[in-house]
Amino acid sequence: MLHKLPAFFRLYRADVFLLSFLAFFAGRLLGKNEISRLFLAQSLFISLFPYNFVYTLNSITDVVEDSVNKPWRPLPSGIITRRDAVLWLLFLAFGSIAGSVILFQGWEKILVFAVLLFGTAYSLPPFTLKKRGLLACFVTGLGISYPMIIAGGETFFPCSMSLLLHVLGVTALKDLSDTEGDILAGRKNKTGVGTVCAISAAFMIAAAAGFLMSEQKIAVILPVSSLIFLFGSLLFAKESFTGKIYGRIILITGVTAVIAVAVLKFF
Repeated sequence: MLHKLPAFFRLYRADVFLLSFLAFFAGRLLGKNEISRLFLAQSLFISLFPYNFVYTLNSITDVVEDSVNKPWRPLPSGIITRRDAVLWLLFLAFGSIAGSVILFQGWEKILVFAVLLFGTAYSLPPFTLKKRGLLACFVTGLGISYPMIIAGGETFFPCSMSLLLHVLGVTALKDLSDTEGDILAGRKNKTGVGTVCAISAAFMIAAAAGFLMSEQKIAVILPVSSLIFLFGSLLFAKESFTGKIYGRIILITGVTAVIAVAVLKFF
């Protein structure tokens, strides 16, 4: 099994690992204004176990659409078997539970456990939230901003909620690049590109207003940079817009988030 470890991690996503780590660590750093080994361990744990569990489970249940949208991934390409993936998922589940008990206290422990519950409801019946259109985008957006909500606490709540609005604007664009596989899997997205972009822009504008009313005004660069790229792509890169917009805005969000945290902490 050890020789398959790289393939197991490919069931996860590098951008989600990075964003969940940064969101939790930034929440701890800015909400509590200190750095400690415990904060670093908690940030790595959140990224390596609960979120890995969520995306691994989704990879297992998304084999049909991934065979069209992303045939190079470990399961549709046959690099690992479904049985191997399920065993890896069980390891992540037990690791998530054990780590939550060891590393967190009180309400935070419950909030970390909730990551597993949300991830299960997203991918498995009776809820299967990923098949419910915009609700699926909301759950995905909540999942990305959730680490900061946990880590930042009450004092950082306005910034956390503004981040949630921004991420909802980003995840609203997610399904534009996956239409063929989604249709094959029974997900019928009837929302047009123009409507999706309008919804995305509305969330980002609301996020910008939220950041400007919070104490972390510099974070407004997240939605502003994404809005500029969104409209620029619509105007000048229409041919590649639907296939690349989501991944590129995720990258922009990660880069601008690092800049915003550095400015808030060190300047």
